[in-house]
Amino acid sequence: MQSAGNDIIALDLTDKQRSNDSRFYSKILSESEKKYYCHSSLAGMEFRYFLWLCWSVKESAYKYLKRNQPDLIFSPSRIEIAHIAIPVNRQFAEPAGTQWEGLAKDEKCYSGNLVFEGNTYYFRSKIYREMITTVVNADESFENIFWGFDSIDDTSADHQSEAIRSLLLQKLHTVLPGKQLRIEKAAAGYPIIISGTKQLNIPVSLAHHGPYIAYSFYLPANIRQKTFASLPLGAFA
Repeated sequence: MQSAGNDIIALDLTDKQRSNDSRFYSKILSESEKKYYCHSSLAGMEFRYFLWLCWSVKESAYKYLKRNQPDLIFSPSRIEIAHIAIPVNRQFAEPAGTQWEGLAKDEKCYSGNLVFEGNTYYFRSKIYREMITTVVNADESFENIFWGFDSIDDTSADHQSEAIRSLLLQKLHTVLPGKQLRIEKAAAGYPIIISGTKQLNIPVSLAHHGPYIAYSFYLPANIRQKTFASLPLGAFA
């Protein structure tokens, strides 16, 4: 199963008091996840960062799964995080006010695995003082998974949607030059990439929250080594 799933959270828009209220976080965390926080090295992390890290992982996993299970309903408690590995340098990254992009396999960041309906999936997360961003994949190596984020000034819903689509298309045009691409929605609500009248087999995921926008997508190396210009329309469909 190949798919894409990501999330981004602007921590300044979360309610710190509510984040520490058990009536609220118990809707997100399972009992085993609460115990994991208390009895692991993560206990040194402020609880609200742990909570929203878990949320971003679960939201990313939901998006990843939704592509292949269109009727899936988001239920955080059903997606259970089993392990979180802390990077050697566990300090927060520099302020996230500028654009960043990269290959998920190359990043030294928070990582781990989660379980849903008996299947294991993997995540990688970057934690900043003001933001958390996550990508999920079924393959632990994260080979050929691209992700990135940017900040925006206009946080209106219309602009957020327009800005993240523009950011993703800019990136796609650098790795797949030669065709006009556009982003549409599948019937189940997830984004798809269209060239002409064909849907391309390039799973993508989009996220935005407050002043932050983020994307992820899967693009095999054998496709990156070619250009659309050398192939007939629909070669990747």
